[in-house]
Parts: sequence; structure tokens; C-alpha cells
Amino acid sequence: MKRCVFCEIAAKQVDRDLTVYEDDYVFAQVSLHQKMGNHGHVLVIPKRHVENIYELSDELNAPLMKAIRTVSIAVKNAFSAEGVMIRQNNERAAGQDVFHLHFHVIPRFKNDGFESKQYFELPIDERRKIAAKLKEEW
Repeated sequence: MKRCVFCEIAAKQVDRDLTVYEDDYVFAQVSLHQKMGNHGHVLVIPKRHVENIYELSDELNAPLMKAIRTVSIAVKNAFSAEGVMIRQNNERAAGQDVFHLHFHVIPRFKNDGFESKQYFELPIDERRKIAAKLKEEW
């Protein structure tokens, strides 16, 4: 298998301060990539390598959905979001650029112009603040 950044993060827990959810199967971390006005973007990731949704085992289905639901509620509450968008891409043609299954949980607001904004890399200190705010939700 080629190098997988999410497997490395799962194995080493590169920055524990960014981990906002974890159980035996799944972890969630504040994303490096955020959009202005939509801070709180979190990635929900299986610990075991799964390339895409087609390879997801029955064993991981329930824990993954539980994590997505839990993180979605925390994102909505922590950032007073009017809604939460969950995105997941499979294969290069659909925009998958990290070939380890993951879900994006993103706070949304009415008329936030999300689709027209560019992603940018949020500095580590700002991501730690987001993580701390989310951890207050449980």
C-alpha cells in the first residue's frame, strides 16, 4: 500500500489537540482546509484503511454513522450553524484526493456563499481553538 496520510494520523495521532472524537473504529479531527465564515470543518475518518465507500465493511457502518451524527451535532451547536453539510467523495472523477474514506462535516449558514469561497489552510493554533470549542459539546 502507498503512503496514506490518514493511516499515519490514526496510528500516531499526530496532534491529539485536533482530535475532537474517537472510539475504537473512528476518529474525527479539525480539517486543515477551512473556508472563511465556515470554520468548524471536521473530517470523520475510519481508523482502519478503507479506500472508498464501496469497500466499507458492515462492521464499520454503524460506528462511522454514529461518529458522523455525533460530530454533526457538535459542529451545529458549537458554531451556531443553521445547518450542517456532510460531504464524501469516491474516486478521482468525483473529487476524491485522499484515498482513505472520510467524511467532511461543515457548518453552514443561510446565504453563506460556501460554494463560491476558496479553501485555505488554517494555522494550527486556530484549528486547536476550533477543536477546543467542539470538545466543549460533550
